[in-house]
Amino acid sequence: MCLLTFYLNPNASENELYLVLVNVRDEIYNRPTKLADFWGKYPHVIGGMDLEPGKEGGTWLAMSKKGKIGALLNILQPDDEILPGKKGRGFLAVDYVVGEKDCSTYLKDISIEGKNYNEFLLVAIEFSSLKVPKIACYTNSSPSPPVFLEPGIHSFGNSIEREQPWAKVTKMKEMFTKVIEKYQYRSISIIDKEDIVKELFSMLQDSTRYCVDDNMKKQGKSKSPEFLEKLSAILVNIPEANYGSRCHTIILIAGSGNVDYYENSKPEEIQTDGEQWHLSHYSFKLQI
Repeated sequence: MCLLTFYLNPNASENELYLVLVNVRDEIYNRPTKLADFWGKYPHVIGGMDLEPGKEGGTWLAMSKKGKIGALLNILQPDDEILPGKKGRGFLAVDYVVGEKDCSTYLKDISIEGKNYNEFLLVAIEFSSLKVPKIACYTNSSPSPPVFLEPGIHSFGNSIEREQPWAKVTKMKEMFTKVIEKYQYRSISIIDKEDIVKELFSMLQDSTRYCVDDNMKKQGKSKSPEFLEKLSAILVNIPEANYGSRCHTIILIAGSGNVDYYENSKPEEIQTDGEQWHLSHYSFKLQI
């Protein structure tokens, strides 16, 4: 499971916030994973990487200096509906950010073969021109075509219907919006940037358990009530299932095209609350 929330303002001045993105990756604690870095074969792309045997090279979130961000969120399904013979979903975001297709073409092509995958939501952001960004998303959990979104604040989770998000997605959007409203029209200083990152990482450490609604129960009917209750938090920790929040990512882009990419990751061997996290920070400029 993953969470994604972002703010995009195409009218930002050079020192204002153009894009702020936060992402949560929930995963099996000991699933082999490479920390965020630039990819050797594609040095213009940065992101974490799945190293699970048979699925090596996939990702849940990646960004290209050429102006693309791809984020993959798996849709919660009952265990008996997850088919092992389906294609791996991890390369959906990879192929978008490393490829030449724009988000519209890419998602339309993916929608044609959507039935070949277990359920997912793919969010594609493109800003080859900062003033004319494109935002689109597609899920194979419904027969609907890709949806194109206007700039602003958007949040995504693991529900079948994007318009009917789980309670924790709604809560995260509320908290995120408060941070954005505080900083969105400022000329962002180094201190401001540090404060934004601190506030957002604090938000992602929220272990409050929110409402488990009927849609979440239906999607998770093969899970125990205790599992779903723990899954209802922004910060997930389910040690008895060897599962929880493994990675938090924040991306800040200024109107100048300067990027700060932060990843806070839990080492594979650490499986409890109160543990150490590994923070990585990369700064670079868009090449558009």
